[in-house]
Amino acid sequence: MTRTDDDKAAIARGLGRLPSGLYVLTAGRGEAATGMLASWVQQVGFEPPAVIVALKQGRPIEALVRSEGVFCLAVLDQDSKHLLGHFARGFEPGVPAFDGVETTVSAVGVPYPTAAHAHLVCRVRAIADDWSDHSVVCGEVIGGTGVIDREPLVHVRKNGFSY
Repeated sequence: MTRTDDDKAAIARGLGRLPSGLYVLTAGRGEAATGMLASWVQQVGFEPPAVIVALKQGRPIEALVRSEGVFCLAVLDQDSKHLLGHFARGFEPGVPAFDGVETTVSAVGVPYPTAAHAHLVCRVRAIADDWSDHSVVCGEVIGGTGVIDREPLVHVRKNGFSY
């Protein structure tokens, strides 16, 4: 099916209206640890508890998630909004991702920002990467905690074809 420019613009507007949360995804241990802002995250299972997160293929953190097999998701709220700018673009390998950010190290050795009102520790169960420019990582939630009386940040984009 061939789409016109008008069709593409309409689709972009529609996709852009899908709300998502705002998270800091972290992976790696020690000096290799890094983080990035993530918004394409969803719970997908109760037993075992599981989430999916979409990672743009080729990002350095994608390779860490694949090789280490574990990651953390920090859920952002108004009190942790300052982390948005810090993690927005992600970090190249070797660039310290956590300078100036207070962190806690999870049970699997992956740090996450302490300011987040919730965090999830995940073990990779599966990765689908053959149908989009993003890899979809399914993580079994093996740990975490949260504060119920704080509301997570919600993000709505203007254009569903870009961040």
